[in-house]
Amino acid sequence: MKKASLIVADSERSADIFYATGFRAPDPFIYFSSGSLKAVILSALEYDRGVQECHSDIKLLRYEDFIVKGRRGIGDVLMVLVKSLNIGAFRVPPDFPVVLADFLRKHGVKIAVARNGFFPQREFKNENELRHMREAQRVTGLAMRRAEGILHTSKPDAEGILHWNNAVLTSEIVRTEINIELLRNGSVAASTIVAGGRQSAEPHNEGSGPLRSNTPVVIDIFPRMTETGYFGDMTRTFVKGKAPETVCKAYAAVRSAREHSKKMIRTGSVPAEIHNAADAVLKTAGFASGRRDDGRSFGFFHGLGHGLGLEVHEAPRLNQRNLMPLRGGEVVTVEPGLYYPEWGGVRLEDVVAVGEAGCECLTHYHDQLEI
Repeated sequence: MKKASLIVADSERSADIFYATGFRAPDPFIYFSSGSLKAVILSALEYDRGVQECHSDIKLLRYEDFIVKGRRGIGDVLMVLVKSLNIGAFRVPPDFPVVLADFLRKHGVKIAVARNGFFPQREFKNENELRHMREAQRVTGLAMRRAEGILHTSKPDAEGILHWNNAVLTSEIVRTEINIELLRNGSVAASTIVAGGRQSAEPHNEGSGPLRSNTPVVIDIFPRMTETGYFGDMTRTFVKGKAPETVCKAYAAVRSAREHSKKMIRTGSVPAEIHNAADAVLKTAGFASGRRDDGRSFGFFHGLGHGLGLEVHEAPRLNQRNLMPLRGGEVVTVEPGLYYPEWGGVRLEDVVAVGEAGCECLTHYHDQLEI
């Protein structure tokens, strides 16, 4: 009996099925490969569009042709596929639906989970993918410029609360303006971060409420391009007005750590060593890391970066646990940060492509703390 690879998912959420087929669909559909055959099974609703959008090496099959005696569930369709191709085992991604896996096992089909990635080659970007990612970074920069412009034109009142367009300027307003700018330029974003003051001490705090002068505002934008599916990612930290001395020193340390890390990134470099070098730069600048008595972490307590592509977080990870040398072709973020509950945080993030002699920085946006 044959072995085959199988994905059942929608391409809005599954990077693997979008990578395999190039087909965008909000509802789950079937992709499988066996030997040289790569195919999708699409309903009548999606078939004609699939003909236009699917990669040229994909064979299109009609869902209706797999229905037997009115049994039209996905499991039933898969069993028709199993019998027609004499398949005894499927290799599936880690997020394969448990219900379908149990159904197939019940009917004698073995399931093997591809725990190290369904398409390991996704980690290594070709020139066409790099072109898509450069565009994603360009669009991300447009949104960051919109946010910076709003902070620039805002005015503090006597209590330091920022006002813009005759209203109190909040994280929610800046986030909305960022997301609108992204929509205008062919991308969408979720969970955009605009965290001011002490909220910025929590790296994934999206931010809420009024923004204030003379305190850090961390802005992290990571949109997905609608047409290509590739993500951009960028973080900058701004202060409207005068930054406190501690924030200025933290900003300088984070920028030095980021630039030092970028100089180390090349084919053969070890992510753990890069992370540790960034950590050493921050410690040398006088910024310790640890955990307070109340359990809150402070300093630099997250990984230096992560892979970027059809997912906003993918392999490889730039952290102290990853001892696998970079092989070249990866696209990764470089985003050291410092966070202290007493005053807030600073994070600066660029995206780079790993090459033989070094890395290409795909982020072209200035560093400017005070506005």
